[in-house]
Amino acid sequence: MNTKKKTIDTHTDNDKSEIRMKTQSLSVFYNNEQALFDVSLDIYNNRVTALIGPSGCGKSTFMRCLNRMNDYVEGCRITGKVRLDGFNIYKDNVDTILLRQKVGMVFQKPNPFPKSIFENVAYGPKIHKLTSNKDELEALVVKSLKRVGLWEEVADRLSSPGTSLSGGQQQRLCIARAIATEPEVILMDEPCSALDPIATARIEELIAELEQRYTIVIITHSMQQAERVSDQTAFFHMGKIIESGNTEKIFNDPDNQKTKDYIGGKFG
Repeated sequence: MNTKKKTIDTHTDNDKSEIRMKTQSLSVFYNNEQALFDVSLDIYNNRVTALIGPSGCGKSTFMRCLNRMNDYVEGCRITGKVRLDGFNIYKDNVDTILLRQKVGMVFQKPNPFPKSIFENVAYGPKIHKLTSNKDELEALVVKSLKRVGLWEEVADRLSSPGTSLSGGQQQRLCIARAIATEPEVILMDEPCSALDPIATARIEELIAELEQRYTIVIITHSMQQAERVSDQTAFFHMGKIIESGNTEKIFNDPDNQKTKDYIGGKFG
């Protein structure tokens, strides 16, 4: 039997009308309980797509499908397709390590590794062998820290633990760690929920900057944040997408009454 893992062919042009990821009739089951029902969604290149909806509606389950994190959940079964640049990531023998290099993730709570600031960012490039020598690795770490606006704050203490940073700095460190592996898509699961308003504003500014280089999918319970940072919005309810499309239209002129009621605060 051929056990060679397949590569994932992608491209990196910056056409914002281009679909970078696509889900087709995606359904997810946890043992006998169905969590997602035939979800189809287009995620566009170099845009921010916000996933909104009440707790337990399937947003996190959907996001974990985009880099196969649900593979770690016992009893989880997935049907349908998830495509990255046209390639179905659920084909047999897909290299999930390579997939998660291309589809990085930032979690709700900042989770720096118990390592130095430098090693937090250098970890991914080392694992994926993205650099060939120490100088290249150092340059990549510096570039990643600069992209998240953290370099000037930590340049003189790269050997300090990542956990010594403030909450907002830790989250930017985690984003630097994610982009150091040169991904194409960044998944953000409520990245500001544990942060104060000042740190939240800095992360939102960072998302706007990163959008120029990366495709971003963000889960947020803040309607104001979704409206501020995203270009596209998908409203989830009870495991289904009720409505998706341009953020301005979703928030100002939704087609579905449930969408209007949720955004208006009538349930949540």
